[in-house]
Amino acid sequence: MVYNVMIVDDEPIIRFGLKSSIDWEDKNLHLIGDFSNGKQALEAMERTGHVDILITDIKMPVMDGITLMKKALQVNPKLKVVLVSSYNEFEYVREGLTHGAVDYILKQTLEPEQFSKTIHKCIDKILEEEKVTERLDHAELANKIHERRKTEQSIKRILLRKEPFQASEQRIENLPMPQLLLLGSIKDLDRLQDEFGFLYKNLIIEEIQERFYRETEDGYCFPIGENELIFFLGNTEEPRDTVNKLKQRIEKETALKLVFSYAVVSDPGKLVDGYHHAFLAGEQYFFQSDMVIFPYERGNEMHQKPLGLEEIKAMLHREDSLEKFLEVRFARWKEEDMHPDLIKKEAGNILKVLYWNKVDLGVLMDYISSMDSSETLEELTGLFHEARNECDMFLESESKHPHTDNELLDKALAYIHEHFTQEMTLQHVADHIHISRNYFSILFKRFMDINFIDYVISLRINKAKELLSHTSLKVYEVAGESGFNDVKYFSKLFKKITGHSPGDYRTEHHK
Repeated sequence: MVYNVMIVDDEPIIRFGLKSSIDWEDKNLHLIGDFSNGKQALEAMERTGHVDILITDIKMPVMDGITLMKKALQVNPKLKVVLVSSYNEFEYVREGLTHGAVDYILKQTLEPEQFSKTIHKCIDKILEEEKVTERLDHAELANKIHERRKTEQSIKRILLRKEPFQASEQRIENLPMPQLLLLGSIKDLDRLQDEFGFLYKNLIIEEIQERFYRETEDGYCFPIGENELIFFLGNTEEPRDTVNKLKQRIEKETALKLVFSYAVVSDPGKLVDGYHHAFLAGEQYFFQSDMVIFPYERGNEMHQKPLGLEEIKAMLHREDSLEKFLEVRFARWKEEDMHPDLIKKEAGNILKVLYWNKVDLGVLMDYISSMDSSETLEELTGLFHEARNECDMFLESESKHPHTDNELLDKALAYIHEHFTQEMTLQHVADHIHISRNYFSILFKRFMDINFIDYVISLRINKAKELLSHTSLKVYEVAGESGFNDVKYFSKLFKKITGHSPGDYRTEHHK
């Protein structure tokens, strides 16, 4: 099937660049035209009929891209919109994503490969929606799914705007009450990305949403943040039992670890409050990581503030020892009276005071960034001690370090290229070159400008391409020979990266 594409930008050179970046016919796409403002594009849509993918600049004369997107989506809610943005337009990008845009691209860093991946993302969403529609038995069910998606978008707009409920939100007004609002947070993201790469999480989230809508007659499920899914269920009796059953079902079907928090919403005008309450409840996991389900309860507010840089310097000057100071601060963090983000900020401030201008600034900030991503207090303190140890070792051995970072990376790359088709983790390679896992992760990203596992996956995908092109191995055999243990994951990932299923790729490239 051929999908219609429209490009809108007031800069001719940008329109030309977008048009020439992709072989549209090769991807079964028909470029029906390019226009210099939203008004022209909207009029062309009315004349030419159906448009599947709209690529539009945000700031344009006559009619801007956000207005165009809103009007076009009113006519065709299934339209996939890609925003073209400049660095200083992120507030508009956020508004566009809130109203249903699929993705955005930056003019200043526009590359054909990245643009092609964005277009493939739109195509994948179209194909996914088509498959869902094909599975419906009759038009009534198709209409129900359509209405459900519209309501989902309305809910999402309200939650992301964090604005009070408006009476004009008719779809939300008709939402049956009460609703059990569940917030499912994906944990162990570092482990997932180390093992499967950054695309795995998105593939699994899409699968969870698809299964939920297939198996649940009433309710809503959609991603709400980088690592969070939100669920609405009409059954508010025995909420903990309901949440536990949903959690078990998802974890049985996926490799994810989910922590759920929940609140009951009794009024459509209280959706934002309910989301906020569920979010607050979920923050208790930072302190109580042995629990996985957190109901909202009043009185969980946190009041302590973190120490600033100057306060830390003054206290360290007064204290008899650094270890005594840290013991006091760690005990204060365990009191659960300081917000997790503020605890992370204080931990970062302590590291800055101890090591600023003593170790490489980039390495120090990478350690602080790792602590900012910690999910529990135990993980944070572990990373803090690891960072201290690494920095102290660096200071002690700086003058007599036996290897340069370049030598270490060369040794690591040689090992990776020799063993990438076997089971391989960040820890395996770090052990091979005799440095810590965390330092190797930082070193690899700084030199290679890509995460370790994504580099390994690129090697494995290229190996799979070679085997598909030059052998008659079955797909599951290609997966195994390339380093993938799960053929289903291999097939999904291969298509996500290349735009083709393994079978289609072989058909086109086999020699």
